[in-house]
Amino acid sequence: MTLKKRTYNTNLIKESLCYSTNDMARRFNIHKRTVQEWYKAGLPRIDNRKPSLVLGTDLKNFLKTRQNKRKSKCRKNELYCMKCKAPRQSSNNAVDIRLLSKTRLMIIGLCVHCNTKTNKIATTKNIAEISKIFAIQQIHNRVLIGSEVFSFNTDIEEGNKQ
Repeated sequence: MTLKKRTYNTNLIKESLCYSTNDMARRFNIHKRTVQEWYKAGLPRIDNRKPSLVLGTDLKNFLKTRQNKRKSKCRKNELYCMKCKAPRQSSNNAVDIRLLSKTRLMIIGLCVHCNTKTNKIATTKNIAEISKIFAIQQIHNRVLIGSEVFSFNTDIEEGNKQ
């Protein structure tokens, strides 16, 4: 079973043009029945004649509002729960931090409601603020923050150093 494509690149839509059902299906590489479902969901047509035509501005607005409905913004003290599909607080406000790169980190905790993994992406600049909000238990990949650890495995012996 293939997964549904839920986000579409709205920059491919020219607002000054009209699009038919087949044009939209080809532009987004989807089946024309998907476009027909959009009509049922509220995509406005120019008129009721065949072929069905849609203004580019209406198509762009329809897709943007549809895609933005699924987004949920987390507050500073909330993480996104994968099972509840909603922002939730971490149990006991305890979290782990995994450094993804020098500028990005992931805050990981457990959901208060369902005890499932919750997470949130943040920047390393805000690590002081994060430590005030959450009780940090462990930081993974600490090497990425300023503490440089050098490897001492070299071919040079102690006596040969200059």
